Amino acid sequence: MGGVDEAAMTPLELMRHRNGLMHSESSVANGRGFTPRPTDVFVVTYPKCGTTWATQICHQIRCVRAARDDPSVDAMAFGEITQVVPWDILALDCDQDLDADHVCDPRVFKSHERWEDVAKGAKYLCVVRNPIDVFYSFYNFLPAYMGIEPGAIAPEEFADAIFAGASHSGHCWQHFLGYLDARDGDEGKGEGKGETIMMICFEDLKEDLPRCVRAIASFMGFDSFTPREIDRVVHASGFEFMRANAASFDDHLVRRAMWARCRIPERDWRGGGVGKVRRGGGVVGAGALGMSEALRRRIDGKWEEVMRPRGFA
Repeated sequence: MGGVDEAAMTPLELMRHRNGLMHSESSVANGRGFTPRPTDVFVVTYPKCGTTWATQICHQIRCVRAARDDPSVDAMAFGEITQVVPWDILALDCDQDLDADHVCDPRVFKSHERWEDVAKGAKYLCVVRNPIDVFYSFYNFLPAYMGIEPGAIAPEEFADAIFAGASHSGHCWQHFLGYLDARDGDEGKGEGKGETIMMICFEDLKEDLPRCVRAIASFMGFDSFTPREIDRVVHASGFEFMRANAASFDDHLVRRAMWARCRIPERDWRGGGVGKVRRGGGVVGAGALGMSEALRRRIDGKWEEVMRPRGFA
């Protein structure tokens, strides 16, 4: 980091520079190299595909089930959700032990890693989302997260950076396909235990959350949830509940760990732009309304190039 003159950087260069410092090499190696338990569940998403939402769903499912045997289990007994759902490649930087037990089983982890990089040997819940909405949400999030003034980076500039590999997670198309190929190949099959990779659409979660909660619970190993238990998970995973508890989902644990490393001055934190449960966020189709036609065509063109040959309309 020595000798870097951030004052001479453009806003885009500064975003990329700071983003590249977000996690230490040792923490990335630790997250990719640890050995999960077969029952562990990794929420594996490309950024802005409903990561925080899905981790809350999984955490609520395991806590609601655990409360059958121990009514004292409190599904919201955390200051920030990363405390109970560690982020694999940032755990070491956050002083978390990936081998430690969780508040209840199964253990749940967050990851943005591609299939080729994520720790193997667990179950993987991959949430996919319309790429136009992904780009729009990512554009509204990442610059602010890296302390960049809103609007300082044009959407087209941001798209250039993402297409050029600015995201640690690569491109959303390759991320989706990596897990799809693993699911449909031998890697997606447990030894006589069924699928170990589940793919679900963000849009389906929005359309019918109770049905999706049942499916995710079954994937996690719980096949007999009562309607009341499903209702409890749905309530605690709903936008209004999570918005009312926004500080529990604002990444402040991660921010403290990365703040000094990314060298983001306190004055540059854009608090209103980095919350994970934002008013107006998570709207299906928002990208089509918020981005230029030229940029939408560019993203659609990439979909046609990468996904249509694989049978996706």
